[in-house]
Amino acid sequence: MPEAQNRHLKSTVEQGVLVLTITETELQDEKLADSLLWELLAQVAHHKLNKVVLDLHNIKYVSSVAFRPFLSLRRKLQEMDSTSRLILCGLSSMVGDVFYTTRLISRAGSFDAPFEMAADVAAALARFGRDFQPIVRE
Repeated sequence: MPEAQNRHLKSTVEQGVLVLTITETELQDEKLADSLLWELLAQVAHHKLNKVVLDLHNIKYVSSVAFRPFLSLRRKLQEMDSTSRLILCGLSSMVGDVFYTTRLISRAGSFDAPFEMAADVAAALARFGRDFQPIVRE
């Protein structure tokens, strides 16, 4: 299967994990969110991996429109395989604050958030390397 063309993403596979790096600096309009969603889903379909790191280190600003592609990617991974994991990394303090405020991530695991996070790609890959018990949500 040919590699999908990306305008807003860079993709690599490291240690059996799909690493998707968003190349945009701002995520704030519907058209970009739709395009990004298509690219994220195309990469997952192409690589057929259930472990994904989403690297956001280039992003300096997000609006709520950015949540849709991330949540849709998470949902697609869960539909593929209940043991799928998606870890966000490289969040700037401003972007991190938006994710904390909306409770999409938890700083210390104090509540059940939709996304896991790591400081950077290396830390996210290390988290995949550790043994873990899947979280069962009822």
